[in-house]
Amino acid sequence: MDPKHDQESRSAPTGAINNQPAEKKRRLTFEQVNMLEKSFEEDNKLEPERKTELAKVLGLPKRQVAVWFQNRKARSKVKQIERDYDVLKACYDSLLAKHESVISENEKLRSKVLTLTKMLPPATNQTQRNFQVKLNSKGDDETISSSAALVPLANDHYFTNVDETFGWWVWPSNLM
Repeated sequence: MDPKHDQESRSAPTGAINNQPAEKKRRLTFEQVNMLEKSFEEDNKLEPERKTELAKVLGLPKRQVAVWFQNRKARSKVKQIERDYDVLKACYDSLLAKHESVISENEKLRSKVLTLTKMLPPATNQTQRNFQVKLNSKGDDETISSSAALVPLANDHYFTNVDETFGWWVWPSNLM
């Protein structure tokens, strides 16, 4: 046996069948790529008949057409995932900013309520405890059955009436 002939048969491409070298993969021309892209846009699923037709028209092996479609589908999927991620990230960032804004506004309002509460005349101990408990309960979904439950009791000479409908103190000057 000839060692030179033995080495040649071992160096044949791995895709060789029946000692015939595999067809060499060719680089695609601009026209071939355009035609493949148009075909992909029409339908990204490659049926065997369509693959054979494209391979014949483009002068390419069927396997190369099939591989091109596989790679194009993979790139398309990755791009779609990137677009979806960008949309979700933008939504998340927007919601996070709104959440932080609401938290900040909530803290400002709590501070304002505490400041205004300090300006009120002394109230009974139970009413003050109820008021403080309600202020300290963050995020509880309890509804207030009566706005008067949070309003400290007042001496008659400071306030003349409590409007139960809106829960506002009515000052004597507003009654005239």
